[in-house]
Amino acid sequence: MVASNLKSASNFLFDDSRIDWGPFPYVENAEFSLYDFDEERQIIDLIFKFQADKKITVHTHIAQTNMLIVSGELRIYETDGAIKEIRQAGQYYRGKKDDTHSEGGGPDGAVVFYSLRGDGRQELLNVIEEEEIIATIKLDDVRAMWAQKLAN
Repeated sequence: MVASNLKSASNFLFDDSRIDWGPFPYVENAEFSLYDFDEERQIIDLIFKFQADKKITVHTHIAQTNMLIVSGELRIYETDGAIKEIRQAGQYYRGKKDDTHSEGGGPDGAVVFYSLRGDGRQELLNVIEEEEIIATIKLDDVRAMWAQKLAN
């Protein structure tokens, strides 16, 4: 009986008030929180909150990046700004390595859980501006973020 009630519930409100949001390097229009860092296995779990109808900078996922859309809708954009795909709350995606795009929240923003899976390299993400790499997020950067989180 309970299971049938759960199936009929199509939407829910995600309360993110207990998440310690903060800025992510080189990324505007979004905040993040680092949940876990397994350095040995190179697995990084984090959550992002995207502002409504705003894009973040163009970037390339060097590491395998999987995601679950927790609330709202996530819009994926081509590098020229055209919408490539709209991903809805409740959907899971297995990302592709070396995928260059931008992304942002839909009309109500978006909250997205990401799990990065490293492949032995230090590099995780390239940040791109005017078709040039302006920064590379590396395992060392995540290690520093993790140490700061544990210190607080």
